[in-house]
Amino acid sequence: MNKNNIVEYLISKTDNTDMYARLLEDMEVAKLEINAARSMFNNVNDDKLIEVAIYSENVARKRYDYLLSIARENGISVDGSYIAEKNVRIAE
Repeated sequence: MNKNNIVEYLISKTDNTDMYARLLEDMEVAKLEINAARSMFNNVNDDKLIEVAIYSENVARKRYDYLLSIARENGISVDGSYIAEKNVRIAE
């Protein structure tokens, strides 16, 4: 089966607002995973752990890029209030 066909089928079977919220949430998780991998890279000395950190960041980046492509295909975007709300939650 084609990956795009699966995504289109799942989108058609779900409530768009729920799907959009889930997609944005998954993107936030992927960004956190990227940051965690970077932190690991900056804080380890063992060569094998450095490789793990690099691999982990690459996986998280690929996941984020994939989710971003789905968002773009579906015309999903966020406005300034969404970004401000996320930053306020992080600051708290």
